[in-house]
Amino acid sequence: MLSPFKSWRYMREMCNLEFEPLQRQRMNRMHLIRELLVHAYREVDLYRMKLDRAGVDPVEVSYPRSFERVPITSKHELRDGFPHRQLARSSRGSFLRYSNTSGTTGRPLLLIQDIRDISYKYASILRSRALAGVDPMSSQVRLTPNECQPCLPDGSSPFGGSSRLPGDESGSLSSMFVFLEKQVVLPLFHQRQMLEPFWAIGSPGGHVDYDSYLGQLHAAEPEVLSIYPLYALLLARHIKRNRLDPPRIRQLIDFSAGLATPKMTAFISEIFGVRTAQSCGGCEFARYAASCPDDPNRMHIAENYAYVEAVRPDGTLAAPGELGNILVTSLHSRAMPIIRLEPGDVGRLYDEPCACGRRSRRLQHGGRIQSLIRNADGRWVTGAELWDEVLFTPGVELFQLQQKDEMRYEIRVIESPDTVLQDATLLNTLKGLLGERARVDIVRTSALAPERSGKLQLVKSSTFEDFRPRTSAATHSVPVN
Repeated sequence: MLSPFKSWRYMREMCNLEFEPLQRQRMNRMHLIRELLVHAYREVDLYRMKLDRAGVDPVEVSYPRSFERVPITSKHELRDGFPHRQLARSSRGSFLRYSNTSGTTGRPLLLIQDIRDISYKYASILRSRALAGVDPMSSQVRLTPNECQPCLPDGSSPFGGSSRLPGDESGSLSSMFVFLEKQVVLPLFHQRQMLEPFWAIGSPGGHVDYDSYLGQLHAAEPEVLSIYPLYALLLARHIKRNRLDPPRIRQLIDFSAGLATPKMTAFISEIFGVRTAQSCGGCEFARYAASCPDDPNRMHIAENYAYVEAVRPDGTLAAPGELGNILVTSLHSRAMPIIRLEPGDVGRLYDEPCACGRRSRRLQHGGRIQSLIRNADGRWVTGAELWDEVLFTPGVELFQLQQKDEMRYEIRVIESPDTVLQDATLLNTLKGLLGERARVDIVRTSALAPERSGKLQLVKSSTFEDFRPRTSAATHSVPVN
């Protein structure tokens, strides 16, 4: 009431709109898209040049099919010439928040948000908790490899003694955002306790003291545990293997920073004795999709917060239920518009309403596009499919599958300490996914190297570029992060 941050109001708007007919949601979304495009064309050099080059008049974009003509934005373009090509002229010198993405498979991306955009991002997080059926202000413990870090305009922390970019007027205001967010908002307002990641960023993923983490969770007894799904799987296996009492999570396990497959979700929920929820998002647009208790494996899209598309390699929209490359437009990003960004995910969109009564579209996530493999039979196999089968092959604790080409693969396996890995069993599992003609070399190892963000990329494809939209793949060949 006393601040310019209206996250609670925006959250209620998001939640209420989801029960409206899908056509009404689409009309509202297209109105927001036109406003965003006109603003970006007038204020942002990057988008004015992109729209002019494509011959798109932002005022005429009124249907999803006409929005297809708007060029896809790559993270390379958002990095190039930052911040002046991306920052809206009317926002320069305003009260802005700067932040870093994690940089899982590439150089971190710097982002700029104004107060309204920040409010919507927090609203999307609150909305994900409301969808899961818990109090949005529940106390939480967070255990993930990385966070979207507030920073100064040059990308560094104010605690490291850095300052603003040349010509930027908002360095001191950004520093205030960092202080408020890290020292006040997260620990006090959000009741958030942060635990250290399992593996130090950039170091091999070796031994983890699971008992220490379980002890901290036992002591905290959080209402919500926000956790990287692989961490949750490893903790659950340790609990089962050693017949330990699971820590008390009073309401929910909230998977964050990665994807939990159906088998992972069922196993983790059984061991911890608590239900789970899933969300999808990123530093660029917080949580644009989240699951409800009626269908934990498909996530409701916040239609008046983000426009989500699934597109084929030729750039056309995928049919409902068809696997596509995910594009996301943040409908309220004004300081630094995010329009048709390729975040690096694949998935399927569904139009039919959920049993919960919400009529917004739903997303079934397939994992990172860098994990999408074209197998020996020419079929596209998602990372989620591979995770679900290989992680639950007897004897496999963790793995990393590297595709050499459509016929040759290497899989590095950390063996389970209580089950012997049978090569023939693992090969049969893999051939069912990769094709009978696939040749797989099995390498046993004691550790896997995480990416620079601290996440483990379990599947690394050499064929995924062929699935990316042609207009996107033509701009750069560096994998999106």
